[in-house]
Amino acid sequence: MSSEEPTFERFLAAVRGTNPFRSHRITDVGSGEATVESIHKNAFNRLTRVVQDAAKEPVSIGALLIGAPGVGKSHLLARLFQWAGEDKATVVYLHNILASPERMLRYVLNATVSDLAGHRGSDYTQSRLYTILNRALIRTGSFKGRKMMTGPKEIEARKEALARLGAKIDPQNAVVPVLNAFLTGTSHASLGDTSAEKRADAAVLWLSGETLGPDEARLLDQAAGEEGLALADDAAVERVLHVLAHLCALAELPLVLCLDQVDNLDPDAVRALMSYAHALLDRAKHLVVIVSGVKQSMLSLRTGEVIPAAAWDRIAERILELHMISPEEARAILEGRLDVALSGFEEKEIEEVIAARKLDKLFPLGSGWLAHRLHDVQELRPRDAILWARDRWEAQQDRLAAVGGKRWLREWPGPDGGGTKQLLPKLEDVIDAEVKKKLVEGTTRRRLQQASLPPDEDNLASLTHHLLARCAGQGNATLLSIEHLTAKKRGKTPAYHLLAKEKRADGVIVTTGVTFLCAPSGHGARLPLQRMAEDTKHTDKRILVTDEERRPLRLGGAGKAAYDALCKLGRQRFLHLHLDFAGHAELDSLVGLLGAARSQDLEIEHPRGQYRKVTEAEVLASFQRQSLLLAHPLLRELLTEEIVKGGTDTAPPPAWDPQQTREHIMAELSWRLGMMTKELAQIFASRKKLSEKRFSEVWAHIKKTAQALHDEGHVHATATDDDLFVQLRGKK
Repeated sequence: MSSEEPTFERFLAAVRGTNPFRSHRITDVGSGEATVESIHKNAFNRLTRVVQDAAKEPVSIGALLIGAPGVGKSHLLARLFQWAGEDKATVVYLHNILASPERMLRYVLNATVSDLAGHRGSDYTQSRLYTILNRALIRTGSFKGRKMMTGPKEIEARKEALARLGAKIDPQNAVVPVLNAFLTGTSHASLGDTSAEKRADAAVLWLSGETLGPDEARLLDQAAGEEGLALADDAAVERVLHVLAHLCALAELPLVLCLDQVDNLDPDAVRALMSYAHALLDRAKHLVVIVSGVKQSMLSLRTGEVIPAAAWDRIAERILELHMISPEEARAILEGRLDVALSGFEEKEIEEVIAARKLDKLFPLGSGWLAHRLHDVQELRPRDAILWARDRWEAQQDRLAAVGGKRWLREWPGPDGGGTKQLLPKLEDVIDAEVKKKLVEGTTRRRLQQASLPPDEDNLASLTHHLLARCAGQGNATLLSIEHLTAKKRGKTPAYHLLAKEKRADGVIVTTGVTFLCAPSGHGARLPLQRMAEDTKHTDKRILVTDEERRPLRLGGAGKAAYDALCKLGRQRFLHLHLDFAGHAELDSLVGLLGAARSQDLEIEHPRGQYRKVTEAEVLASFQRQSLLLAHPLLRELLTEEIVKGGTDTAPPPAWDPQQTREHIMAELSWRLGMMTKELAQIFASRKKLSEKRFSEVWAHIKKTAQALHDEGHVHATATDDDLFVQLRGKK
C-alpha cells in the first residue's frame, strides 16, 4: 500500500502529472489498454470468425484490414490479441518487418519463433511454444496427462507422443525432432539439468533459421557441414511455419500472423513480403494471415502492381474495412479511458471525485465541452476524439495550476479559455518535437518487447541501408553511395553486407565494407571473419558490427586468427562497432517513422486544433536538423568519415536505493489501474524534496526501474511518446 493514502490532494496531483489521452495509437497489442467493445464490433466479430474457421478446417485464410489513418486498425488488432489470450488463438504481431527481399521469409520465421519462445532463454516453460506443444499432445489424446511439469518418465512419454504425432504432420521428419529437443530440453532444464537448457536453446536457434555450429548441432543429434547447420532454403523455412501452424490448430490455439502497417515498407519489401504471404496461405493449413494498412496506400500498391493480382486475391480473401465512428461511440471511448484513469480514486471513496463523476461521467473533460466539439459532426475518427480529449485535459491542467485545486473544482468546468492568444510555433519546431517523441517511443517499445526485434544480421543491414540510401550525396555527408550486397543463388557469399563509397575532405574516395555478425557460436563467426580478412582488393576500410548485448562475438581458433588479422590493420582500416540493443532499436525506430510518414499515418497539430500529415521528406529534413542520424554510432561512421567509439554511453548509477524505487512504483500502482512514469517521478521527487533541476534525472531513473519491473513480469509497461504507461500485471 502507498505510504500516502489516496486523498483529494493526490487526485489533483494525478490530474497535474498525467494525461490518459496522450496515446492515440496502439504501440503494444498486449498493453491491455481500455477498449470499447461496441466500436467496430461487426469487423471484430468477422475477424474472430476467420480465426475460428481456420481452426476447424484444414485451410488457410488471408484477411485484409484497411481504413483511413487513425480509424482504429491497430486497436482492432489489439482487441484480437486480447481475445486470443482468453484461450482462443496464438496471435503473433509483426510490425516493421524489414529484410532484404531474398531473406524476407526467413526473417518472418525468426520474428515468429522469437515471439513464441520469448527472449528469456532460461525459462522456456513460460513460453507460448512450450504451452502449444503440451496442449497439442493433450488435446489430441497423444499423451494421457495434464501436468506440464513432470518427472523423467513422463518427459520421455511426451517425447514419444510428439514423435508419433509428428509422423502425421511432418512426413519428412525434419521439424518435429527439433521441436522434441525443445520440449524435452525445456522440461529437463526445469528439473535442474543445465545441459538440457543448452539443447532447448539450440532448438530455438534452428527453428528461427539461425546457423548452428558443430557443438549446437550435436545437441540436436545432427551434424554441421562446413558452413554449419541451418534451414537450407525457403521451402525448409516454410515447412517450419507449416508445422507450427498445424500444432497450434491441434492445441486449439490457431496461429494468426498479423502483418501490421505493411504499407510503411518500401515497394520491394512489400512485394517480397506479400509474395511469401501468398505462398504460405496456398500451402499451409490452419493458418490466418492478417495484412493491415491504410486503405489509400494499400490500393495504390495494388494498382501499381507492387502487390501482384494473384497475391492480392489470396491475402484479401476476406476484406474488412473500418469506417469513421459516431459521436456516441466517440463519447464511449472517452468514458472508457476516464474509467481506467480515475477508478482508483473512486474505489478509495474520495468524495469530491465521486460527486463530480456522478454529476458528469466525462469529468474532468465535461459533457458540455464534448457536445460543443461534436456540434454538426456526423462521424469522426477515434484518433480525433482522443486528440480533442488530450487538449481538453491539458487545458484543465492549466486551469488547475492557475487557480488551485479547491477553486478549480468549485468553478469546474470553468471558462472556455478561448480568449487567450497563443503564439503559433514554427512548423519545423512542431515536426521536430513530434519526430523526437516518436523515435523515443519506438525505441522504448522495442526495448519492452525485445522478442519482437530478434538479433538478425540481414535486418540490421537492411535498416542501415534503408537510412543511408536516403543520405547518399545529400548535405554535408561524405557518403556518395551505399550498396546492399546479398548472396546470389549458388553464388559466392559476399564478404560484406554493405559497400559504401565516401569522399573525404581532401577529395579521396574511400570504399568501406560493413559486415553485421549475430552468430550464436564461434563456428558461425568463422567464415564471415575469414571473408573479411581475405578481402584485400575491394575496400579501403572494413567495419564489423556485432550485437554486443545479445550476441557478443564468439571466437573459435580459426575465427580468432581472422579477427586478430583484421585488428592488425589498425583502427583507420578496421573498426569493430559493438552495438547494443538500443542501437538496433533506434535504427528500427528511425525506419519505422519514415514508413509511417510514407503511408500518411504521421500527423501533427499545426495550428492548434488543426491536424496535418507529415511527409517523408519532412521527416528526413527533421532528422538532419536534429542530427538524429549522426547521433547513431554506425550511421555517423558512414556519414562523416570519422572514427567513433561504438556502444551507448551509460549514465552513472542513480543516487537512490533501487529497492526503494521499486517499492515506490509497486505501492503507487497497488491502488491505481495505471500511471505514467512522469507522474510516478513527480511523486517521488516531491517526497525526496528534490529540486526541479533534478527532475529529468529522477524521471529517467523511474523509467529505467519500470522497464526492469516489466522485464521481470511484475508490471506491464507501454511506450507512449517519450513516457511509459505502467500497470500491475493482470490488471485491466
